[in-house]
Amino acid sequence: MRRKYPVVSSDSGNCSRYIVALERFAILGVLLVGANMILPEVSEAKPKAKPAQAANANWYPASVAAPNGLSYPCNLHPLPRSMDGIPARDRVYINHTFAMILRALQAKTVMLSKLTKGNARPAYATYYATTISALKTIQKEPTPRGLETFRNEVMNGIILQMTFFKKATTAAEAGSDFKTIMKIPEGKQASAQLQAAWSQLKSHYTNIGPMTENSLYHHLCALDLF
Repeated sequence: MRRKYPVVSSDSGNCSRYIVALERFAILGVLLVGANMILPEVSEAKPKAKPAQAANANWYPASVAAPNGLSYPCNLHPLPRSMDGIPARDRVYINHTFAMILRALQAKTVMLSKLTKGNARPAYATYYATTISALKTIQKEPTPRGLETFRNEVMNGIILQMTFFKKATTAAEAGSDFKTIMKIPEGKQASAQLQAAWSQLKSHYTNIGPMTENSLYHHLCALDLF
């Protein structure tokens, strides 16, 4: 994730309308693969906590290991508890948002491994449910002033990646090879948004500690398809 790409519009209203559109398509069975599947509520994306503690709860998991014995494309380190260089007032937001980014990148990692005929369609149902839940949670998380563009670019990146995987599922089930599938344009467009999100985060936190910077960067790197 070193090159800079053109940035897709980061309007938060567009993000909200796109999520609504995704859900409408899901109800019609166009995007969501699998009959009678119900999208999880946003609350299900959050680790269980007592209601009084939920707003400030630590959502970040103890392990960042890739699922199913898979591996990430980069050296992903857990989010440090200290979050050096992140103001105390922003740490809950970073904890919650990057817990959801981790969830999305783990779903992406599994989905990418299933892009073959006979495997893509059932895998997409799980991928979609997990990712839309994470996306809605990011959307609803109270965002510190100055991080709105970062949030919108992350959301746009995930939305574009979901579109990529919808098309990739169709292509894989039709027998397309992996190299052909990776040419689907929304994959590169999603990458551009994640690049832009990192640039925003880095410019916002100018005194970020090296361990924290490394972890945040590699979460977005592991989410990226390229």
